[in-house]
Order: sequence, then structure tokens, then C-alpha cells
Amino acid sequence: MQIQPFDPRHATDREIAALNTFRNVMRLERSPDDPPMPLEEETQRIRNTPAFVVLRAWGAWNDDGSQLIAYANIHFEQADHNRHAIEFEIEVLPEYRRRGIARMLLRNLVDATVREGRRLMIGLTVSSAPAGELFMRRIGATMGLPMRISQLDLRDLNRDLIPLWQERARERATGYEILLWTGRTPEEYIDEYLKVVEAMNRAPLGVLQLEDQHWTPEQLRQWEDAERARGSERWTMVAREKATGAFAGFTEVSWHPNRPELLRQAGTGVLEPYQNLGLGRWLKAAMLEKVLRERPQVKRIRTGNATVNEPMLKINIELGFKPYQSEYFWQIEVPKVRAYLEGSETPAAAPAN
Repeated sequence: MQIQPFDPRHATDREIAALNTFRNVMRLERSPDDPPMPLEEETQRIRNTPAFVVLRAWGAWNDDGSQLIAYANIHFEQADHNRHAIEFEIEVLPEYRRRGIARMLLRNLVDATVREGRRLMIGLTVSSAPAGELFMRRIGATMGLPMRISQLDLRDLNRDLIPLWQERARERATGYEILLWTGRTPEEYIDEYLKVVEAMNRAPLGVLQLEDQHWTPEQLRQWEDAERARGSERWTMVAREKATGAFAGFTEVSWHPNRPELLRQAGTGVLEPYQNLGLGRWLKAAMLEKVLRERPQVKRIRTGNATVNEPMLKINIELGFKPYQSEYFWQIEVPKVRAYLEGSETPAAAPAN
């Protein structure tokens, strides 16, 4: 086995092909209902990582260098928030697990975290791949936030709610209107959009040691350009106060032609001063109406919420969303990782309440 740095932004075609083959095996384990990702799409995803995202990665190759058997990275945003934290991933092909490969890759990751001047490492595991949770417990990580991934089969959608929620909202929020755009945010809306997406800072974080996120116009444009280059289409819908032009709430969905039957529900949020007007339900209903009308090939909608985010879960359950799988965010301080790597393994951490 050979562990080598893997620079996604400058990877060769051969390296990207190997990563695509590797990731499709891992995706099949995590989301067996989804089709594999074509090499062309994987290439576009890798080549179009936004410039403000820092990514340090390593690959473990088999003895003749023909197959990628494990991959790991740390990544974080160059921003004014969360300068103490990185996110990390370690994935190992099932047939190569329990050989100490993840531990070796973890050493590279913690060294890179220290070089970047950061102290907290955050990782994600999924219930359909229990090996991830076992590893997190082994190294002494603490579960910081459990997530429920929900999926709506459009055959189960309560379609009566779509006109009902819109009618009720128009009665309660008479001074508001709905705006919609596809892809890039119109220049005249950028400032208001960046304000309204901060509604996501009200989403529960459990015990994760994270700060509120604040995006700049330049970062927004980088994300939008990357998304477009990767072939994804994003629809954004906002509720705007007519008298002031202020954005009160928003919802977004994304769709890729390589997975035409699946739509991903991204963020939905309403700023606190505009709560209790029915804007969240209005936005959800209006977006669903557009999807049913203009994306007839979509059969499933998937979304994620913190298990303690009762208001949003309630809306989704009313629409017909059902549990699909669970995800868990874990966190661990660098000294604790060092202790594990030096051989003084810590006891398994208990889940956070």
C-alpha cells in the first residue's frame, strides 16, 4: 500500500478516474438507491471546487498503484467564522477495512489540521455505513448533532396542502410576495439574499462547537459558478416584503440531469422578525407546485434536518416525508486525536443528548 498526497484541483485524468471508481463504491454503500456518478460529472465536481475552500487530501493505493483503496481529506472555508475548525473525511473500501489504513490516514489529517492552526475536527457518518460510527467512537469523538435524512415519494405527497398553505399565507401575509430565480442570484438581490440565508444560523447545532456562518458576495458567486460548472440546477424562491423590499424567508432545491428522478431540498428558513406568518409553508408549497409542473421526471425529494428541529420536521412530515436514513456529525479536539494515535486509545464517547 502507498499513501500519497492527492491534489484534486491538479489531479491527472487517471487519478480522477480512480477516485470516481472508488467513490461510486462508497456511494453505493451509503445510498444504495442512487445511481453511480458518471466520470464526467465527478471530473467537473473536482475541477470546480470554489477557490475559498481549502482542501488537503491523501489517497491510499494498492501495491501496484492501480487502485485507490482509501481516501481522506480535511476541508474548510477561508472565512471570518469557525477559524478553529476543519471538516474531515476518511473512507476505506470494505474489503480493506480493519487493517489500520484509516488510522494511518488520520495521522496525515491531524498533522494538516495543526499546520493550518486549527484545533477542532468535525466528521460525518451515515447509518447505512456503520463502520464510520465505530471508527469515530474508537478515536474518542463525541456525537455533536444527529440528523434525520427524510425522503418524499411524490406518490405520497399530500397535494391538498399545496393550495391550502398558499391560500392561508396570502391571507396572513398580505404584504408579501414570492420571487423566484434559477441559478445565479440576480445582482440586485445579492445583499438581501445574503441576509435571508442567515436564517439558517437559527438551525440547531446540537453541541457542535461552531459559530454562525456569514458569506460574502464573492464567496456566493464562487459557489454558484461551481454549481453551474458541475451541471446542477438550483431554484431559489424568496418571500419579499412589498413595502420595504426586504427578504423575509427563502427555500432552495437542486437537481442534476444525471439523477433526474431525485430532487434535493436544500435550505429553507425564515428570519425571526417574520416568523408565524406562514411564510415557510407558503415557500414550500409554491416550490412543490413548480416542481410538479416543470419537473415531471422527479419521483423523490430528499432533505436533511437536525432531529431536534421540530418545526421543520413537522412541515416535512405533514407533506409526506418519511425517514430515509440518519447522519451524525462528530467532533474531536486535536489533542484527543494525538492521544489515540500515540496508542492511549480513549473510551468510546457517549452520544450527546
